[in-house]
Amino acid sequence: MVGIPFVLVNLGAQAWAELAVALATAAIFGVVVAFGWGTVGAAMTAGTLPAERPGLYANSLISRAYLFLFAVTPMALTVLVLSSVDRIAAVVAAIAYLLPYVGASWYFVGESKPWRLFVFDVLPQGLGTIAGVVATFFIPEVWVYVTCQLVFNLLAVIGSAVVIFRSRALRGQRPSFALAPAMRRLGNQWHGVIAAGTGTINSNVPVIAVTLIAAPLLPVYVLADKLFRYAVAGFGPVLQVIQGWIPEAGPSQKDKRVQKVASLAPILGLAGGIALTCLTPWAAGMLSAGRLSVGWNLSVPFGLIFCGVVVAQIIGLACLIPIGKGAELAKSTAIGALLNVVLMIVLGLTMGAVGIAWAVAAGELLVAAYQVVVVRKYFAGIGTEGHPERVGIQH
Repeated sequence: MVGIPFVLVNLGAQAWAELAVALATAAIFGVVVAFGWGTVGAAMTAGTLPAERPGLYANSLISRAYLFLFAVTPMALTVLVLSSVDRIAAVVAAIAYLLPYVGASWYFVGESKPWRLFVFDVLPQGLGTIAGVVATFFIPEVWVYVTCQLVFNLLAVIGSAVVIFRSRALRGQRPSFALAPAMRRLGNQWHGVIAAGTGTINSNVPVIAVTLIAAPLLPVYVLADKLFRYAVAGFGPVLQVIQGWIPEAGPSQKDKRVQKVASLAPILGLAGGIALTCLTPWAAGMLSAGRLSVGWNLSVPFGLIFCGVVVAQIIGLACLIPIGKGAELAKSTAIGALLNVVLMIVLGLTMGAVGIAWAVAAGELLVAAYQVVVVRKYFAGIGTEGHPERVGIQH
């Protein structure tokens, strides 16, 4: 966030906006690279015996490394088509932004070691941004900024892998590097892929849509979108605490804790949405050094988007997965993404960038509402078949 005014001043608003387009493109292809581990990997790690966790990560890393290689070329071609200021720098940026999807953030969350997450994942990526900002003071070129990010993001992936592979638990485990086993391991990840993919459509396709439909407003939309993403990132630690708190007391307390969290989710979402709505116009002017202005016409829909995302993350990731409703998680995000795409076409062509923001808001709120209904039905006793632990509680 601190780097936004410096990048805007040194590189220009349009170049900065195109970096956001590269980021959005990388996020879309990142769904293929992460292949669900970013969505369900933390829960998988937490549910795996400590001695088996490094092996789980090693197999995941090998599979995602192949997917990264498969995704780079089509991603680069897409960015070349969408960019106009500095196409080569945009491609480098997209590769830099794709690298974290090969990282280990979900693994560190799952093993409940936040210091590892910070030191080996968050910190290197943050240093890459800082290094890029400093470098542009001396060489004000986009390629300088994105190259710094590329180097540090690569260091984050390597450093995370090294610290995990040094674990004694990995000794004696020999993960296969062959392509066929690496691809077969993807078979159990489809629920996570669908959830991540549709969620990514809701959050990243709009930036590309604005590029194609309302390019002059791209910097303003991107700034509002950035503030929203920072808010989501700020909520991340809260979500991680919730995800760890639910299984902490054991299976006997799981349903009670899920119910408590589910009842709290709408309150947190509403409070966060109001806060983001009110703070966005002020923060946009401050972070852009007065060069860009975000009005209420964008801050209101982005506040609603944040409200929906908070509720959906809490209910979907922290509640539906523990009660065995992963299929409903995928279904809800697919329905929301479909509505989002339809409304983006209709509202985008009629209202421009503001219409696209409202389309995203409608999609996210629908996802959240659907997931709330699923949890309520579960605790009302509907669909208890196949959940013997629920029957046992009732009787």
